[in-house]
Amino acid sequence: MKKTSVLNFIEKIRDRPLIGIIIISAFYFFGIIGIISPYQDWFIEKTAFNLMLSFLIVVLYQQRQDLRLILAIIFCYLIGFFAEFLGVNYGLIFGSYNYPDTLGPQLKGVPLIIGINWFIITFCVGAVIFRLSKMPLVVKVLLATVLTVLIDVLIEPVAMKIDFWNWSNNEVPFQNYLGWAVISLLIFSFYALIKIPFKNIVAVVLLIWQILFFGVLNLFLDVI
Repeated sequence: MKKTSVLNFIEKIRDRPLIGIIIISAFYFFGIIGIISPYQDWFIEKTAFNLMLSFLIVVLYQQRQDLRLILAIIFCYLIGFFAEFLGVNYGLIFGSYNYPDTLGPQLKGVPLIIGINWFIITFCVGAVIFRLSKMPLVVKVLLATVLTVLIDVLIEPVAMKIDFWNWSNNEVPFQNYLGWAVISLLIFSFYALIKIPFKNIVAVVLLIWQILFFGVLNLFLDVI
């Protein structure tokens, strides 16, 4: 009886994407305000929590939840985490960098949340690009890959400034963007292969907030 009640409650929430949009918008809006305020350390410490919350909300509001979504999460997490492991420990794929403890618990120098971050970014990009009509699938995969790399261009300066990760010599190598392109291409190719149904307005809004978040913080780098 309780299980049925919980499932009914989840279904009702899923039918009201505005709730998810409001929660996401509030967290990212106040995240921007907080990071450019004197209380930035407190807000930065909550990054892992914010990523996990964003992940749960995106998954909750996916309109078609089936095995393909589970496969997408698992594949994206594993390939993202493994790529980061090679980067942190051997300087492969992305270049030479390291993670402080800002993003929470780590395994072999890699934050456990980082695979979730790869899923959030690529799934949100996919929710926009893969829904475009009258466009060949291969073009969608390539366009999604390019957009993901461009988002990383926004992320990198902010990430270094607020200590998400640190590059050797404090310079982002071009290799990093090539690495992002390769990993993103593999992820989007997998999404296309399993034909994951992208029907998630909350993911679209989250992508907009991610771009706004890092775009605005880039403008305030000297302030924060």
